[in-house]
Amino acid sequence: MNTSTVELHNAATPLGPILVCFLDRDGAEDGAVVLREGEEIVLGSGALADCRIAAPTISSVHARLVHRGHVLSIVDLESKNGVFVCDVRVGAADLFPGVNLKLARVSIVLRPALGPSVPRAAPLRGLVGNSPPMLRLSARVRRIAKLPVPVLIRGESGTGKELVAKAIHELSGREGAFTAINAASLSRELGESELFGHKRGAFTGATSDRVGAFREAAGGTLFIDELGSLAGDVQAKLLRAVEEGSVRPIGQDCSVSVDVRLVAATCDGLEEAVAKGQFRRDLYERLAVSVVRVPALRDRLEDLPMLAEHLLNTSGFGGAQLASSGLTALRGQPLRGNVREMRSLLVLAAVAASDDPPGAEEIVIEARHILSAVSERSGEVHSLSAAEAAMALSDCGGNASAAARRLRVPRSTLRDLLRRGRAA
Repeated sequence: MNTSTVELHNAATPLGPILVCFLDRDGAEDGAVVLREGEEIVLGSGALADCRIAAPTISSVHARLVHRGHVLSIVDLESKNGVFVCDVRVGAADLFPGVNLKLARVSIVLRPALGPSVPRAAPLRGLVGNSPPMLRLSARVRRIAKLPVPVLIRGESGTGKELVAKAIHELSGREGAFTAINAASLSRELGESELFGHKRGAFTGATSDRVGAFREAAGGTLFIDELGSLAGDVQAKLLRAVEEGSVRPIGQDCSVSVDVRLVAATCDGLEEAVAKGQFRRDLYERLAVSVVRVPALRDRLEDLPMLAEHLLNTSGFGGAQLASSGLTALRGQPLRGNVREMRSLLVLAAVAASDDPPGAEEIVIEARHILSAVSERSGEVHSLSAAEAAMALSDCGGNASAAARRLRVPRSTLRDLLRRGRAA
C-alpha cells in the first residue's frame, strides 16, 4: 500500500477560493464548502470535524485539507478506510482543481469558486484580528462550543487563551457563571480547597465553609489556566470530578454533583510532562478530547495594525496613531510575550511620544518611540542606532536635514550612523 506523499501540481498561479464539493453515489453534488488561501478544514463523520460527512466508511476524523495558495494539500489522519488520489491510496498529497479525490468511497470534486461564495467566519468577540489563523480559530471555537466535552486550549503566554475560553462559554448556551482560576497560583496545600471547596474546621485556618471553583461555576464553565502546574494529588481528584461529574469538599463525607463545562489551558509541553510522569496521562487524555490552538502573534503579523489600534484605545491612548515607521519597528520585535508584551511596548511608546515634539496635539508613535520602549523594558540605556537613522531618512523622503531634525541630532551624527549601517 502506498502511503508516501504524491506531488501532483506545482502551478505558479494562485488558485484563489476553492469549492470543495461532495458527491453522492449517483455523482450528484451533496453539499459543498469554500476553502480560501491559508485556510484548512478537517473532514470526517464526527462532531470534531470541520466538515461532517455522513457516510459509514468515513472515520470520525478522516483527513485534513489545506489551501496553501498555489496548491491544495490532503493529509490522511490515520483513517480506517483511507484517502485516494487518482485511485492510489496516499498518506499525503498535493492536489489541484479537477483531481480525482476520494475519502474511502466518498468522491470529492475540487474546483474554483466562481461568483458569490460562503462568507468568511466572523472573528470572535473580544479577539482582534481577521487573518486566516484567527478566522480558523473562530471557526473552530464556534464548532465545538456547544459540544458537551472538555476543551484544552494550547498557546504561548500572552496569546489570549482566557479570551478564547470566555468565547467558548458565551457560545455554549450555558447559563451558569464563567469562573477562571490559575493553577500556577494554587499552593499544594490549598489547591484542592480552591477547586473543590471545604467545610469549616476541615483544617487549620478553615474558619468558614468554602464553595470552591467547581460549584461556583455550576451550570456554566470552569476555566483552569496553567493546567500543567497542578499538583499530582489534585490532578487525581480533578480526573475524578471530570469523569463522575461530582466533587467532594474537604471535610465532607459525601460528594456533590456538579454540572460544569471544563476548559483548561496550557502553554507548557504537556506531552513531555506526561512522558516524565509529571502529569497524569489519563487526565491529559480526558481533557484533550477537543483541542483549540491559539496562534502566536508572529503567525498573524497582518493583524498588527488593527491590534495596535485596539490596544491603544483600551489602554487610555485612543487618540494615538502608529506611524508606518513605528509599525515597521514593531514588526521587527520578537514579541515573545505576544499580545501582552505588545500592549506594554505600545503604552511605553505612547508615553514617550505624548510630548514629542513639545506641545504637539496628536500622539504619533514612530520607530524611535518603539525602540525606546524596548530599551526601557530591557533596562538598557537607549542609544540611536543605524537602523533608526535609516528609518527616519526613509520617512522623510531622503531629506537628511529633516531626518536629523526628527531624530534631534546633528546632520554629521546622522551621516555617521548611516555610514555605520552601510558598513555593517
